[in-house]
Amino acid sequence: MVTTRRTGKTKAKRTLVTATWNVRSLVKDAGDAKICRKNRNVSDTAVDRKLDFLVEELGRFGVDVAGIQETKWFGSDVWPAGSGTLLHSGRPLPLESEPGRRNEGVGILMNSAVTGMWKSGGEQWIAVSSGIVTARLLVAKRGDKLPGGGKRHADSCVSIVNVYAPTSKAPPNVRRKFFDDLQRVVDSIPSRDVLVVLGDLNACVWSSTDYADSAVSRIDGMPGDEQMWGCVLGQFGLGNCNRAG
Repeated sequence: MVTTRRTGKTKAKRTLVTATWNVRSLVKDAGDAKICRKNRNVSDTAVDRKLDFLVEELGRFGVDVAGIQETKWFGSDVWPAGSGTLLHSGRPLPLESEPGRRNEGVGILMNSAVTGMWKSGGEQWIAVSSGIVTARLLVAKRGDKLPGGGKRHADSCVSIVNVYAPTSKAPPNVRRKFFDDLQRVVDSIPSRDVLVVLGDLNACVWSSTDYADSAVSRIDGMPGDEQMWGCVLGQFGLGNCNRAG
């Protein structure tokens, strides 16, 4: 996705860099208290240390917006993250009498520039579940001048969807609900928006090393999705395709 910014009398193009990262956990220790912004008895320092490291690493690679998975935080909230913002969606905070089972947790981590786009668009985001979170960014406003002259007739927006899919070992009803929820989310995105789906789909995408060296012969004779993955991955896949693709 490309936006523009004015430099003197000209406009320079700027690329929005996206990434995805399964962080495995943003919890400091397994014995940490329940982490939820509205109800926690653990210090901000303990909560933020791993988040600060994440922000630093993504900044080092020039990432503007990242989908992160497996935070293992409870609750859904907007967190400050350095000079940017983290939109987090996790499991509901359990009651004191309930076991605090940590799992899943997804977030959209935005740097300061993308945070500005998100705020300009009305701070739209949806914590769908502990496996799906969305955000909508306003890239350009209606009435803005176009590079070739004239004015923009409608707002230009980017919708980000970040997901963490159940593994193939999850019960069928859990997997089915996740993909049904994801389909509903995708269907709800305005057709004018640029749609970016990030995340960890827990899919094993197959290796083509058992086939002939020729890229063409690797593809020939392979049914369905294997033709696509063979062309894209070559020898860099892993194992065999699982049910998630």
